[in-house]
Amino acid sequence: MLTVSVAIGLAIQVTSVVMVHLAIRGDWMRRPGALMLLVAVLFHGVTEVMQSLWPGRNFFRTYVGQEVIDDWVLLVSGAIAVYACTYALVVRQPRVRPTSHAKPEAGLEGLRLPWLLLLVAPLLVATWQGKGAVQPLAPVNAGADIPERGGVLVDLAGEFLVPVMAILAAVVLVRWGTRWMLPVLVVESALLAMAGTRAMIVFAAVLTLVGAALHGVRPSRKQFAMLMVMVAAFTALISSTRAVAGREVFDAGQGGGQRLEALIDGAWELHTAKSREAILDDVVYRFDGNVFGALVYDSLRGSGQPVGLATVGNNLAMLVPSVVAPGKVGGRSLEQRSEEAYIDKAHGLSQHVDWLPTILGTGVAYYGPFGLILVALLLGLGVGFTERFALGSRNTTRVVLTIGLGQCALLYGSGPQTVITTLRMVVAIAVLMFVVAWLSQRRTAKGGSDLVGPLQRMAVGQRPRSGGLHSDRRPRSGGARHAEARPATP
Repeated sequence: MLTVSVAIGLAIQVTSVVMVHLAIRGDWMRRPGALMLLVAVLFHGVTEVMQSLWPGRNFFRTYVGQEVIDDWVLLVSGAIAVYACTYALVVRQPRVRPTSHAKPEAGLEGLRLPWLLLLVAPLLVATWQGKGAVQPLAPVNAGADIPERGGVLVDLAGEFLVPVMAILAAVVLVRWGTRWMLPVLVVESALLAMAGTRAMIVFAAVLTLVGAALHGVRPSRKQFAMLMVMVAAFTALISSTRAVAGREVFDAGQGGGQRLEALIDGAWELHTAKSREAILDDVVYRFDGNVFGALVYDSLRGSGQPVGLATVGNNLAMLVPSVVAPGKVGGRSLEQRSEEAYIDKAHGLSQHVDWLPTILGTGVAYYGPFGLILVALLLGLGVGFTERFALGSRNTTRVVLTIGLGQCALLYGSGPQTVITTLRMVVAIAVLMFVVAWLSQRRTAKGGSDLVGPLQRMAVGQRPRSGGLHSDRRPRSGGARHAEARPATP
């Protein structure tokens, strides 16, 4: 409910958003750090409005009283304000008039669609067959030995399917303009719907818009509204399908035939009261990032003790690829593998519940309220300076890095461990691009023949020489004018 404390917290969060909006001059689509702020406000602020509008639909709220929520909302709103202030100070720069002699950079324009299709096709097929990207589980279930949830394809699809799909879609928009925006995102969402995970659909759509915006290709207001409706429709379809056929139809090992049949049944039942109730319940509870942090904060005010940096060390240990450390899972306990499970045990929370820990909700467990403020400060500094570097120029590597940072921002609700794992994927792609670019430069320096292949052009951001799908023309969209008027630097 909207108590006085919650209202004050909401006012602080709104002020933080306005401050960042002024600092970035409304350039939300190109700013992963600003995107993280919006997601944090959704999980800690907007969710309280939802609880007030639709009380009794969120089973998370049965674990905590309103007084504890009030205290937590005030604390986390202060942490959000610290993050917003720090981030705004780091990224804010005076407006600089772009120079006419600046060297043009290709960004995603140098990527070849066949290469991207070759990368994404096996991940999509594996996901449709139940052997690729899979649904997340509660900590206690995540520790179970489920053969269908193991294997190289499951790991690769879980990390790379969404960003590669988004990059592929962004390349299409950069080359052919915004008139393809709705068809591309409809196809993208339909393909990812087979995974049965709402977040994948939303993430891919947002990251596609981020990649396109980095090249000045932006949707009109009408297009943006249509995209919002389309994404909402696909996420509602997933909720309806789960209500009609059960979550089990999207479990690992379930084939594409069963998934497609279930999605069709879910579409037919969208208009029914059962589906509508399921969709509303999912919306109300799925964004509640306050309960976990409130429970931990309340425990710390009692007999609970901060966990310190023990979970951070565990997260870094789990960051090592399984190929390098094959025993990192089997040789470690559930609490050592899962930061959420570690905190659950330390503060008496059920590991059978799929909590929404969030980054700040987990941060308070480290060293209490003062530690949370420090986490917010360091997060603002880290995200701000990384974003400034990524937006410093528009080559392929930095564009991919920015898209990866956008995915980290969208994963705010899953907590630091998931974000750290995602950073591994981002670094892997960035290192690959750097190495191939270095090899290309060495070949050129030695006076070798022009044998630069498609993958090397991807790294150095070169345009295809001939026969490619893209010429030297600018993207045919109104967004190109923004690209000319706005400097490449943050």
